[in-house]
Amino acid sequence: MPHLSYAKDYRGVADVFLRAPARYAPLMQFIESVMTGPSALSAAEREMIATHVSRLNGCAFCLGAHKATLLAMDVDLATIESLESGGLDASALDGKLLALLAFAGKLTKTPGAIAESDIDSLKEAGWDEQSIEDATNVVALFNYVNRLVDAVGIEGDEDYFRQIGRTLATRGYAPLTESLLQKAG
Repeated sequence: MPHLSYAKDYRGVADVFLRAPARYAPLMQFIESVMTGPSALSAAEREMIATHVSRLNGCAFCLGAHKATLLAMDVDLATIESLESGGLDASALDGKLLALLAFAGKLTKTPGAIAESDIDSLKEAGWDEQSIEDATNVVALFNYVNRLVDAVGIEGDEDYFRQIGRTLATRGYAPLTESLLQKAG
């Protein structure tokens, strides 16, 4: 249930962004860059990190939206269920990705505890420094978006999640970014 009176008809976070396009257009450009820009991390891997962070934060809206996106990206259902349950099943996820998700979990829950040894472990798992920075941006971004969504009280529904999931899987975040930039004028 929306917590802010003006959000009573909001279906998703895009409605929050569209309410103040000048404020959120730069954020959407950042989201698009982080989630679909050049990276050794695939778009699906970034969506998996967003799903994991959203589950850790208890953000039902973002969990639903990113689960639908992963389904639309044809990610294996066992992988999605592992992310959704939080069990991070080693049979559903490869070791390299598991290391990155463990890092994402620590960065979400205890960011002040991140140490050089955490970065070294990621390098040993096969991640380069740019990939670690890219993953860090996904984690930081979704900690922010989860809090925004939950504070406003955005809930979403399965129809909305399927629609947004298909869009994110096929076109990324560009349609919303373009709309905000046009409205911000």
